[in-house]
Amino acid sequence: MMNKLSQNTNALDFEFWMQLAKDDPEAFEKSRQERVAQLIEQAPTRQRRRLQGLQWQIDQTRKLARGPIAACLAISNMMWDSVHQLNEQQHELATTPLNGNSANRIQNTSAAATILRFPAAQQ
Repeated sequence: MMNKLSQNTNALDFEFWMQLAKDDPEAFEKSRQERVAQLIEQAPTRQRRRLQGLQWQIDQTRKLARGPIAACLAISNMMWDSVHQLNEQQHELATTPLNGNSANRIQNTSAAATILRFPAAQQ
């Protein structure tokens, strides 16, 4: 089983992970934690601390949940909260006037560009 485990941790093989969780929950949890740590280590350095903090929040949510379904729902709600926050920030950026009004933003963007003329290519 360990040989198959080492072969299958780089890709998400749902059947393998499901069977491991059924057959050996402790090995599943250890392997899950190792794989998550590997993925975080592969992330750019500037993002690792944030990812570690997020994983800590997920782990604590799982510990506090009454069961796997409750944990899944709570973590899903965390994700949707983040999506809604990003959407609100995007909407705020898109609608916030620059220098007084939004029409000014469009004019400032186009006025800032310099158009260069290139001679026609000769054949």
